[in-house]
Amino acid sequence: MSAAGSPRRTPAWSRRRSSVISRRSTARSRSLPVSYSSELWCEPGRALCAEYSSLIVRVERRRGAELYINDGAYGALFDAAHVGWRFPVSLLREPDSNAKDMEFSFYGPTCDDLDHMAGPFLLPADIRAGDYIEIGMLGAYGSAMRTAFNGFGSDQTVIVDDEPMVSLYTEVEEPAVANNVVKL
Repeated sequence: MSAAGSPRRTPAWSRRRSSVISRRSTARSRSLPVSYSSELWCEPGRALCAEYSSLIVRVERRRGAELYINDGAYGALFDAAHVGWRFPVSLLREPDSNAKDMEFSFYGPTCDDLDHMAGPFLLPADIRAGDYIEIGMLGAYGSAMRTAFNGFGSDQTVIVDDEPMVSLYTEVEEPAVANNVVKL
């Protein structure tokens, strides 16, 4: 028996890439040194919940391309710190920023060396202390892995009814190719 996670759409997702990953996964599962009667099991929960849950964090401090935020590896961002996932992010500020995006890394509030999310996370270059960031697509594990390490943590939950930042379940218009372009 083997287990695998299901795909989820990320900002870098594409139908072509998803298809390639699916074909490779199938081929690799067939080449595993296991009995012909074994089954490949999939974890549909990851795919069903991947778009679920955003986290709103406050920027406490900025130092160059490093943002110190009020949540981190011991909060809902375990996967960003320890697995290296780059969740989609968005600056929540009115009026919207017109600054060019730049790459940032995040540090959580615990002062622990492991409370670092390398990213890169693309946010407007003029982000500053006091701004809020939406970190999307935390899925079920964002809540399940959360702790109150060193006394940090929040029980405040706000339910909103909006679309996810990125979705596998809605149609995304693929970029059109002009009819005068030849693909090689």
